[in-house]
Amino acid sequence: MTIHYGYYAATDDAHAADAVEHDTLEEMGAGYDQLVLTGLDPELHTPVLDSLISGRPAQAVEADPPYGAFVNSSDDGRTVCHAFTGAFRDALAGLAPEAVPAVAAAWAASDAVQGDADAAELLAQVLTELTGIARDAADRGDGLYYWISVPA
Repeated sequence: MTIHYGYYAATDDAHAADAVEHDTLEEMGAGYDQLVLTGLDPELHTPVLDSLISGRPAQAVEADPPYGAFVNSSDDGRTVCHAFTGAFRDALAGLAPEAVPAVAAAWAASDAVQGDADAAELLAQVLTELTGIARDAADRGDGLYYWISVPA
């Protein structure tokens, strides 16, 4: 059973909610500026990333509403959509490209990820894509969201 995670931009919560109103995984988030992954749980792994970028402790990041605020669910609750904070979107958007490898290495070495050099390289690619989505979202005034889909 593989859990999929979609990181995406939407104009608002209602628009974000529409991303998960689909019958198949392939349709999930179709038409949205998104990155779909397995193994990188936004609820487990992104608070650490936010902390690394913003300098705030992970506990402060997680306590910052609406971090992970519920937006919508579908498919009998097997797919859920949540919002990231505007602060996280802005922190990602403001991350300089030359800082990505160092942040990815620290993220990979964190307790949440427990990765190695290969993980750091993969996370650098992911982070490059996420920062691009966040920059575009910030430029448009959109929010940053994620969906989680657990297969039946």
